[in-house]
Amino acid sequence: MKRMMMSAASVLALAIAGPALAQSVSTVNQSNVGNLANVDQTGSLTGGDSTVNQSGANNQANVTQADDGTGSTPINLSVIDQTGDNNLANVSQDTSTFSIQTDSYIGQSGSNNVADVTQVDDWQSSTITQSSDGNSATVIQGDATLALTDDSYGNTSSINQAGTGGQIAEVTQVGRGNNSSVDQLGDVGEAYVTQSGLGNGSSVLQTGTDDDANVDQSGDFNSSDIVQDGETVVATVFQSGNGNSSMVDQTSPGGIRPINSAVYVEQTGDGNDSEVFQRANDGYAEVRQWGTNSTSSVLNHGNRSVAYVWQLAGDDNDASIVQRAEDSDAFVYQTGSRNDASIIQREDSPPTENFSATIYQFGDDGMSSIDQDGDNHVAVNEQTGNFDSSSITQTGTGSYAGVGQYGDNDSSTVTQSGSAQYALVLQYGSGNGSSVDQSGNNNVANVTQLTNGNLSTVLQSGSFNVANVAQ
Repeated sequence: MKRMMMSAASVLALAIAGPALAQSVSTVNQSNVGNLANVDQTGSLTGGDSTVNQSGANNQANVTQADDGTGSTPINLSVIDQTGDNNLANVSQDTSTFSIQTDSYIGQSGSNNVADVTQVDDWQSSTITQSSDGNSATVIQGDATLALTDDSYGNTSSINQAGTGGQIAEVTQVGRGNNSSVDQLGDVGEAYVTQSGLGNGSSVLQTGTDDDANVDQSGDFNSSDIVQDGETVVATVFQSGNGNSSMVDQTSPGGIRPINSAVYVEQTGDGNDSEVFQRANDGYAEVRQWGTNSTSSVLNHGNRSVAYVWQLAGDDNDASIVQRAEDSDAFVYQTGSRNDASIIQREDSPPTENFSATIYQFGDDGMSSIDQDGDNHVAVNEQTGNFDSSSITQTGTGSYAGVGQYGDNDSSTVTQSGSAQYALVLQYGSGNGSSVDQSGNNNVANVTQLTNGNLSTVLQSGSFNVANVAQ
């Protein structure tokens, strides 16, 4: 065992042990005043090789390295380079079971930073760079229990903390072959990444102010990318299935920065894909994918608007929400298979949209679309049958459209312009077709199709008209 404590201006230490303590190498260079370096390469065997350079003042570096003797020489490396002041760096590496090198690099050119790295098993790699002040970075890779069965190796972590400082990053990877990248270039950002599966990848880029990112991957071969350039925005991604992909973009193209908004993505099924683009102030977007091979795309741009995509069962569903309207809500709920849902809520001028749109698809092979422009519209489509199709288009002001499709191969089209229109279409049979077109003001259309193979067309262009159709 070699233990060195140094606080002089410049110290060079080289320790080469005998056969039982082979290949323990430590080089420490310290300038300025008040620096402290502790290097403990426990028992060595084939572990060791630590380099510490501290040219600032009042820095502290603690390195502990060990190996079980099954690897090549040297099996763990640690380089700590501190050029700022009042930094603290802790590295603990305990390799085992195989002969692939573990390494850790910490570079602290800022001041008042803290970096902690703990790595067990082998083939772990960690890089921490702190170039601003007051940052905290923690990396834990490998698990002592899983290492006994060689199920906790080959993880890679990179943390870069710059910007104005005050960043927090915590990365925990206890599975195999996981990769995490955290870049914090803004102000007081926080990022938390946990990966316990196999072959997962996570990327977090923060350039905004007080942004939070949370990633938890317990499945295998999942991918998560978070980009944040907002102010007090939050992104949470939870992936426990396999082969899922998630992308969250909370950025500010054209200088329009999202503020006080949040995104939540949960993927517990397999092979799902989710994309969320959020520009809203006080907005919220949520995606839940519990089925298989489904896709979701959400654009949440309207202030104080909320968007939900719930794909809770079934396979090969597709959902799209484009939300530019303010004070609006959009909800897609899919439990069948091979369904397609689309909601568009357009921006008006001045922005007084206040839309509500909901699509439920419980059957298979359905198609539903809602397109809202103007303000104060409500649209609902429910499909429980198979091969149903529905289209709702609303312009003007204050209209309601409801479509319920409970048979198979039903088709409905509702088009509303003007103001205060009301349309309700209920299709209980199969093979029915309905078309409702309303312009003018305060028109009412009720269509009920109870049997099969019916066709209904309602055209209202005046005001205060009422049409009731029962088939």
